[in-house]
Amino acid sequence: MLFTRCRCMHTLSNRAKFNQIQPPRQVFEKLEKLGFGSLRKTKRYAGVIRQLQKPEGPPEPEIKFPLLSFFAGAKTPASFPPEDLPELAVVGRSNVGKSSLINELASTTVVRVSDKPGLTQQLNFYSARREFCMVDMPGYGFALVDESERRAWRQLMEDYITTRKTLKRVYMVIDARHGLKVADLDFLQMLDSKRVKFQIVMTKCDIPVLPELARRAVVVQNGIQKYRNAIKDVLLVSSKTGAGINQMRKEMLFLVRQSQRNSTNKSI
Repeated sequence: MLFTRCRCMHTLSNRAKFNQIQPPRQVFEKLEKLGFGSLRKTKRYAGVIRQLQKPEGPPEPEIKFPLLSFFAGAKTPASFPPEDLPELAVVGRSNVGKSSLINELASTTVVRVSDKPGLTQQLNFYSARREFCMVDMPGYGFALVDESERRAWRQLMEDYITTRKTLKRVYMVIDARHGLKVADLDFLQMLDSKRVKFQIVMTKCDIPVLPELARRAVVVQNGIQKYRNAIKDVLLVSSKTGAGINQMRKEMLFLVRQSQRNSTNKSI
């Protein structure tokens, strides 16, 4: 009984520490601009609300993502398609919502979605109108498969990210309700050790209330500062409401077109 009580007190203490985080006003401004709503007028946030700057000018125009079409699946490195186009890979824990995110980005249903963890069991390559490729990677962490198969998926992903010259960035999707879990930290440590550029995408951002989402964003942002190959700006999205999706499309297309310009300049 005493052990149970102490454990509960420790859990409450951790939660209390999280609730004590005071996100700067810029975080709330960013969330409002992305479409996650605005702070309610409460006594706790009265000072922050007074400092908030409302977005100026017209809203951002909607960014159109190229049509995606599946063209290759790979269960072994020998099955990887030719390296013709820039590639953007999406990875995350099993059942975090990677496939739903890709579908929302491209306004499509081409990527299979399931509530069952472990549906994606290979690297799936999708062509974006021959402009670039999206790569849906198997989930890591919990999945309804045995340990040997999970190890095989992990090795497949490591082979891909370490050998693929056309890979421009790995988007690592995490659940906004939970932040960076042990399995996430293990995977991003591997990415960083292999000098692969990666960016955190917090999804399901429509579920936490706004102050909690802001605190979680601060914790995740601080948590990735030590990784040299992390893009320090965290993306926040909701596949359900579409909030933040337009900004992610904009940044992805900018990255692709910048890499294409760099390739063109090198060939001249």
